Amino acid sequence: MIEFTRREFLAAASAATIAGGLGRGGPATGQSVPAVDGSPAAGALPMVEVGTTGRVVPRLGLGTAPAGWLDTDEEAVPVLQHALDKGIRYLDTAPSYSRGRAEARLGLALQGRRREDFFIATKTLERRGDEARRDVEQSLQRLKTDHVELVQVHAVSTDVDSLFGPEAVLKTLEKMREEKIIGGIGVTVHQNPKYAIEAVTRYPFVTALVPINVWDTKQESFIREFLPVAKERNVAVIAMKVFAVGKLLEGGRLTAGECLQYAFSQDHVAVAVPGCEAISHVDEAYEAAVGFKPLSAEAQEEVINKAGEHKGKESEWYRRPVAD
Repeated sequence: MIEFTRREFLAAASAATIAGGLGRGGPATGQSVPAVDGSPAAGALPMVEVGTTGRVVPRLGLGTAPAGWLDTDEEAVPVLQHALDKGIRYLDTAPSYSRGRAEARLGLALQGRRREDFFIATKTLERRGDEARRDVEQSLQRLKTDHVELVQVHAVSTDVDSLFGPEAVLKTLEKMREEKIIGGIGVTVHQNPKYAIEAVTRYPFVTALVPINVWDTKQESFIREFLPVAKERNVAVIAMKVFAVGKLLEGGRLTAGECLQYAFSQDHVAVAVPGCEAISHVDEAYEAAVGFKPLSAEAQEEVINKAGEHKGKESEWYRRPVAD
């Protein structure tokens, strides 16, 4: 099986989408998020508890990678602000998104808003503790904040062993958690569910960001193989790649609403973090989340069939299907 090198992953992450809170004691799962501004739009999103974090957020999050690749702040920041105005509170970002530009633009969008209303999840690709600390500190500067709710060890695959040890990333993130610089520690896995299973069985990650989309069951399946393990261990699953980086939307194959409703319908998926590069994309995702009703098994199969053939890396460059 072909694997990403760290350099290959960084290059891809800079050029493409890699996706993608309320205070403690907020609304219960299934209730609506209270609008910060009192608007009906911000009060309609269904809620979910994020694993063991003690936080309750809307099930619709936002992947911020597209905010990094847009040409200017004037293009990107209004899209982010619109998402915040619609009630989106879980914000997925990373320093590898356009070399920090996504984080910086998110920091701009958050200015003037109550920091405690938002759940910011960033990442580190580093495996050495000192480098991971530097990564997080630079993220905080770009985000214009003194803490984040979650740092995720990013793009874990065959390198699970490198996460452990006195000088490794997890030990440092634990120290930063004690220092109240970060809230929880999560993991992201793109290639194969076996890596996610190994990660969460060896360490108590509070979240796992993994691909959840209509094509997932046509290969090594996070839905079939990883979700039951995550549920057993109470690891909150954050769904990325719900559009397969746009491939599922090409040519009208599926709508954004169909992709999101499929992801939300999977057992133990807490939050989905679609990437949105236009205000209209935010609105479409919002409408799908507000109107969400779990799809029956038959309806899910119809969506899978409608999506058509899965063509390996041509369909999902971030995965390594069995056939390769």
